[in-house]
Amino acid sequence: MSENSAASPSPVTAAVRIVALVAGVVLVSLWPVAAWRWQVVPLLVLAAGSVWVRPDGRQLVRRLVLVWMLVGLVSLGLLGRPEALLRAGNLWLKSSLSLWAVSLLTASTPLPALIGGLRRLGLPGLWTESLSFWARYHSVLGEEWHRLQLARRARTFSPNRARTFRLLTQSLGLLFIRAYERAEQVHRAMLARGYRGES
Repeated sequence: MSENSAASPSPVTAAVRIVALVAGVVLVSLWPVAAWRWQVVPLLVLAAGSVWVRPDGRQLVRRLVLVWMLVGLVSLGLLGRPEALLRAGNLWLKSSLSLWAVSLLTASTPLPALIGGLRRLGLPGLWTESLSFWARYHSVLGEEWHRLQLARRARTFSPNRARTFRLLTQSLGLLFIRAYERAEQVHRAMLARGYRGES
């Protein structure tokens, strides 16, 4: 994140950014396929925003690669249709621009401010509270997953892919159970401290 985004914006500013993002993504998504050349306008806006925000380029590229793989799979369904190449390229361009816009928003606005902005926009409390808890505890789950993987590698001596996949799915199930138990403990502790639905 850049120095420009170091100061946390107010919930109103975050709400304005969220509305601008949603409006931009919807506009890009609904843009006609034949007029794809006009997508250079949001491309220039995002490039200017990237100069100002300076997001983590490696993280953005990793996300884009995942999206491109998904778009590639979806594009296989367009084979044999008229203008299949144009439609696939348009899908690739729109998804890339949308992900770039979301990455700029998350790079320029800290998560607590984003949650405050979503509250200002009237998003249901259950959603904002869930997002808030995820923001607080996702690193704990990441550490738990790392410990599970370390234990799995220490106990697995055979390079058998089927066995590795089975152990991986078991680890995911165990992570879900541990996450659920931890959530119950945290919820009980919060209720004991007077939590009534507002973080």
